[in-house]
Amino acid sequence: MSIPGLPGLGQDLGRRFTVTGALPVLAVMLTVLVELGAGAPAQPPSRQQLTQTLMSLTAGEWTLLVLVLIVGALLLQPLQRPTVRLMEGYSLLQGPARLIGIPLLALWQRRWDRLEARQRVTEPNAADLPAMVDAAARLRRLPRERDRLLPTRLGNTLRAAEDRPGDDYGLDVVATWPLLYPLLPERTAAMVDDARDQLDAACRLSGSFALMGVISAALLPLGWWTLLAFTMVVLAALAYRGAVHAAYAYGELVYAAVALHRFDLLAALHLPLPDTPEQERDRFLALSRQLRQGWPGTKAYQHDT
Repeated sequence: MSIPGLPGLGQDLGRRFTVTGALPVLAVMLTVLVELGAGAPAQPPSRQQLTQTLMSLTAGEWTLLVLVLIVGALLLQPLQRPTVRLMEGYSLLQGPARLIGIPLLALWQRRWDRLEARQRVTEPNAADLPAMVDAAARLRRLPRERDRLLPTRLGNTLRAAEDRPGDDYGLDVVATWPLLYPLLPERTAAMVDDARDQLDAACRLSGSFALMGVISAALLPLGWWTLLAFTMVVLAALAYRGAVHAAYAYGELVYAAVALHRFDLLAALHLPLPDTPEQERDRFLALSRQLRQGWPGTKAYQHDT
């Protein structure tokens, strides 16, 4: 489960809907409509046929077309989170998709093992240091525990972001983020929101380009038109890489927000602040269990007088 994005504070909902929802959906729908209007799949698409089709539309049909595009964007907007989860690879560990997911997971496990061994050379010399630094940087984008790996790069990047606050402070960021987020200063929240928008937009664009590639391959004849479908697939891959980089930036900002404002959460809940790192970890573990599993709280409240 990826860290939820909560709109608010520094986030412009209109811009978010336009960037992450409307534009990718409109791109898919317009691509399909243009290909159909140009004559596909009955004949090779042509500009003349497209022009003729557009000129034949009445004012009512143009109005209906615009309404269909807007309603389609609205209906598909709630699918943003399932789209991200799909790209994280959770579905590849269930049902028949395991035939793909299990080999991918094994590949990531072998990569994790190699990086872990490379950065833990007991007596490194000067020649080993660049490889050790590179391995440590790559492991920072992966979960610290091998059994937390997922089959995709995006999934591992986001899971690493989820796990770091728990590893360092005992705080389950997925469970506590809805409470911590409203306490963030406006500037910090705006930075987190912007990073989340970039992640969601890149994921939606990647999925949209992939869908356009599949539809174009089905509608367009073989030949030069096949390059269009291939181009869409390449763009989907590039957008996916952008999503991975956006996920890493988002995770770094979430971690910074937790590191700087985690005690604000305790103060807002009127819970006593810890005196030692050990107390802090125990307190956040208990709070995380309470929020995640509904366990009762065990600490007395502390009210300022």
